Amino acid sequence: MKVCPKCSTTTADDAQVYCLMDGTRLVPSVTSEPTVVLSPTEPTVTTDHPRKSRTGIWVIVSVLGVLIVGGLIGLLMYAAYRIGSESASIKVNANGNTLSPTPKPTTPKPTPQTSPSAVPSQEPSPENSPDTGSSSGDPTPISWTSSASFVKGENGMRYSFECPPGGTPGTVWGNDPYTADSSVCTAAVHAGKITLDGGGTVTIEFTPGRQAYGATTRNGITTYNYGQYPHSIVFR
Repeated sequence: MKVCPKCSTTTADDAQVYCLMDGTRLVPSVTSEPTVVLSPTEPTVTTDHPRKSRTGIWVIVSVLGVLIVGGLIGLLMYAAYRIGSESASIKVNANGNTLSPTPKPTTPKPTPQTSPSAVPSQEPSPENSPDTGSSSGDPTPISWTSSASFVKGENGMRYSFECPPGGTPGTVWGNDPYTADSSVCTAAVHAGKITLDGGGTVTIEFTPGRQAYGATTRNGITTYNYGQYPHSIVFR
């Protein structure tokens, strides 16, 4: 393409030499390239990876520190609790002796060999049975293993029994009063009413049962502890 430098007329005919309007020699047309304008709104991208990495490391270290401190505090509190519990359960008296907490009292239990239930109730023969409807009458002969369980055990009723000489001690629970299923003759020896060698006549009276019966040794007879029993006997 050519252009007239005088009138600026352009022509696409490259073979034309002069301008048809004023006869001025044509010159090649100079085409200007488009100008590229950068948008001023585009942000400048910068990288700061090292700083972000350092910040993340500090956060992790801080969290680990908090967890470690919290765990140590928890362990110290647990140790203090255990020490306090153990010191509360153990007392030391003025002499430096360790005192364990006083246990709650329990009802004493006899061994199987001395349990009243282990001694069968004595069944008297018809001729030896006392009158259960009355507390009076002649003494009833019994053996050294006989108890008062076969008679009517109402409180206040009295019965007399004849213990043979040369006796062998039976089982007795209590200490005046005695359980009603104790050996009557043996309990009489313990109470000082008769002796094993001589035997003799004894009179018992039924009294209310007790929550516990103590054990003692007296007149060569050792009795046993027992808990609650519904009927007791004493000697008159």
